[in-house]
Amino acid sequence: MENHEPGTENNTSDENLDHLAKDIESTLKFVKSSKRPAVQHCIIRSVNPLLRRVNEAAYRPLFVIIGPLRCYTSLLEPMELQKRIYLASFLQRPGVGASLNEFCKLITASAPEIRSRYEETYYRRCDFKAHQIQQNIPPSDDNLQWFIEMVLADAAFIIELFLRIYHKEGQPESEIDFVFDSPGKIYDIRRDLFLAHNQLPLFVLKQIYDLAFGNNPDHHPSFIHLSCNFFYQYFNQNISIHDLFQPNQPHVDFIAKLEGAKHFTDLLRTLQLQHSFQNPGSNSKSFSCKPMFKCSSLFPSGQKTEENSDLESGRVQGKYLYSATLLREAGVKFRVSSSRCLLDIKFNKTNGELSIPPLKLDESTEPFFRNIMGWEQSYYPEETHVCDYVFLMEYLIKSSDDVDLLVRKRIIINQLGSHTAVVTLFNDLCKHIPPTENNRYSETFRDLNAYNSVRRHGWMAKLRLLYFSSLWKSVATLAATALLLLTLTQTICALISL
Repeated sequence: MENHEPGTENNTSDENLDHLAKDIESTLKFVKSSKRPAVQHCIIRSVNPLLRRVNEAAYRPLFVIIGPLRCYTSLLEPMELQKRIYLASFLQRPGVGASLNEFCKLITASAPEIRSRYEETYYRRCDFKAHQIQQNIPPSDDNLQWFIEMVLADAAFIIELFLRIYHKEGQPESEIDFVFDSPGKIYDIRRDLFLAHNQLPLFVLKQIYDLAFGNNPDHHPSFIHLSCNFFYQYFNQNISIHDLFQPNQPHVDFIAKLEGAKHFTDLLRTLQLQHSFQNPGSNSKSFSCKPMFKCSSLFPSGQKTEENSDLESGRVQGKYLYSATLLREAGVKFRVSSSRCLLDIKFNKTNGELSIPPLKLDESTEPFFRNIMGWEQSYYPEETHVCDYVFLMEYLIKSSDDVDLLVRKRIIINQLGSHTAVVTLFNDLCKHIPPTENNRYSETFRDLNAYNSVRRHGWMAKLRLLYFSSLWKSVATLAATALLLLTLTQTICALISL
């Protein structure tokens, strides 16, 4: 048997604990001394796995990869060739006032700021070391050259594409062009360019564009003007793109919001928000990005429950709201709004009219909403206005009958093939995304429930639906009523003559 000196094991244990404590203390000092990045990552690769599991294809580019994420290698070859072709065309475009060397110098100077906009996991695909990112050590010369070429090729491709669309130039006869060789390809590319992680920072695109055409701005639109023109089908504002960018126009505040967008996903989100386009000096107020409503009580004192309290505070689940067909039976009248802004939903408590702007549904609708909703969840957690809109539509659409009602009212333009597909679309969009506590439509929810609680509205609605829902029903109802009155009159006269 080995003899151990008394206390030897205890001393060894104490030394190990002291060493562990020092390691933990060192880690805590490092964490405490770490500074928050000056620029928040605005282009992130990670998507909630639960959201991606519902429809992974909605987050995946089909043809064009933008930025340093290179995980879809099968897509690279044809479009990377196309990017170089567009880069050559861009450099030879009339009016470009900078050389290739000047563009490379611009990107080199902006490289640290460009890299700071991306999530760290992007750099691992570019062979940047994790400790270089954490300690702000520049990448190697080879990686920097690769980075500069990637940014320049992607930016030139986007700018050249936007210019060809704006000037309606189409495909040159002597040039290989995978974009314009088939009529539907541009729609797929437009979809790829609004994906939340498939982006270049908007500031570098504007810098390259301004360097190219800054000497003759009168002959070229601004880059934001080009971008809005390219994404015209998502320009949901009560003013045309042409009128918005007219010289000396009064809408500089809205243009400033567009200029401040982080990337194209953020730009398209801004285009969905409500904004007043009244002339200066009018009493109209512009859209606010703060929670808009604080609901008051719907119920007499002594009858308030926990569920009612949730309804008033905006924490509204589907069971608290009626679908479109049930609301119609309760007396609510649906009307398509003349507003182009999707978020501009209004309910008139006086006549029970709910006006909703028209919404076109096609193959790109789900990727569009999914990427903007994901972007809102990560960057605007207190201002999830597009998420609130999708939740409201999901509350209204519970069955094919609801879709049929909204289609007949021209609120929904369904190009998905069936009413069931619309129900599935909105149900899937809301999966794994919790409703916000301060939903911007809380007041609308409150008013709809209050209107529904008045029985007279339901009775009048049933009378209208049963007897006056069409011209022939109305004529038949009036004829039956007249016949009944004549019969009653004849009976009374007969009784009087006895």
